[in-house]
Amino acid sequence: MISRTICLSLLLLSALANAVDDHYKLLLSMKHYDDDQVVKEVNFYGTRIDPSEMDRFKLTVDGVEIDAVNYSTYQRLNELRRSFSDDAFSQGIQLPEPERWKCKLGGPAKGIILEARYLTYQDHHIIHDEMRPVYDQAWNCLYQPRYQPVNNRAREAARGALETLRTITE
Repeated sequence: MISRTICLSLLLLSALANAVDDHYKLLLSMKHYDDDQVVKEVNFYGTRIDPSEMDRFKLTVDGVEIDAVNYSTYQRLNELRRSFSDDAFSQGIQLPEPERWKCKLGGPAKGIILEARYLTYQDHHIIHDEMRPVYDQAWNCLYQPRYQPVNNRAREAARGALETLRTITE
């Protein structure tokens, strides 16, 4: 009888945990590329898409949840994404100036792309959201950067989020 009650309790807790997981939304995604192939993916999830609201967070690397992350790190990522997750702060996403020299390196183009849940506001309410590339970084000269926020502060915040995610995964 006791073991039956314990089993039912565990089943209910498992169902509740799965229901809570369904409410997480992807907020940031960092993808490592070799040419056009994603070789590593780090995802930051939260229960709310508005960066100004309190949230619960989780982080995955290649689909595996990482448990050893301080809540202060989650808060930092959430605060940084506020600077580049909408046009009011980022002033849009632009194509960087192309490099003026030619790369003669062989092998695949290697780089990282940071995507964010990009928000559209109207009358202080979110009316649309979508995942969009907001920043990228070359790992060799074959990779040509394609995304960066127009605003310098937003660009530095995107770089900070990317470096924070890289540090966690390394």
